[in-house]
Amino acid sequence: MTEERKDSWEYTGRSVDEAVEKALEELGVEKTDVEIEVIEEPQKGFLGLGGKEAKIRVSFPGGTKVGREGVSRQASGERREPQEAGGMTEESVAVRSLISNILRLMKVEATIEIAEKEDSIIVDIWGEDVALLIGRGGNTLEALQTLVNICASKRVSAGKKVVVDVEGYRKRRKSRIEKQAQDKAREALEKGKSELPPMSAADRKIVHLTLRDFRGVRTESVGEEPERRVVIYADKIGKADVSRETETVDEK
Repeated sequence: MTEERKDSWEYTGRSVDEAVEKALEELGVEKTDVEIEVIEEPQKGFLGLGGKEAKIRVSFPGGTKVGREGVSRQASGERREPQEAGGMTEESVAVRSLISNILRLMKVEATIEIAEKEDSIIVDIWGEDVALLIGRGGNTLEALQTLVNICASKRVSAGKKVVVDVEGYRKRRKSRIEKQAQDKAREALEKGKSELPPMSAADRKIVHLTLRDFRGVRTESVGEEPERRVVIYADKIGKADVSRETETVDEK
């Protein structure tokens, strides 16, 4: 990525398709969600020297504001009102206090929403500067969630997990991975095999579960971290079979 603007982002790649893929991955959106302008086509250099990469500009229809890792609030001024503590359990109040302190130390102003389930506490963080809480591919968000769960382990019931999200990023990313997995499964049916790029254990689990009932393919995780990825094979028998994922991931 080469340049940041308030309402658009510029990306480069060896090809236009590669630049587009980078943009969609970082923003956590589908191609149909954005407008893409090709600024420069890639140019080959002489004897491998002096070539230029492709450059594109990505923007959102309707003036949607964009953070480094996803769609932020609408330019129309959508706001999230602070959630009242009344009616919240002691566990939820403790988690909200913990996350508020972390955000204060990070100098991030945001609104924290809490929803409690029997086996989990769901936290969604909204604000103007929350994009930095996500990081490339959601890595910062995963680290934040791990930190919160460690710190909250003595404040919440045993076995109850705190799921931290930022402006619905996890849902958008899950939908994107599911679609990517289905596209790769169809490719495997045509070519006999296909594979996805390296992913976290949580993302690999999404792929395995997505293709569990996809007839005609089976999946397998291969490689070592951080290059571990999912390979999809056409099943000659014609029965879908999802191999066991060795990582124990409780993806909510």
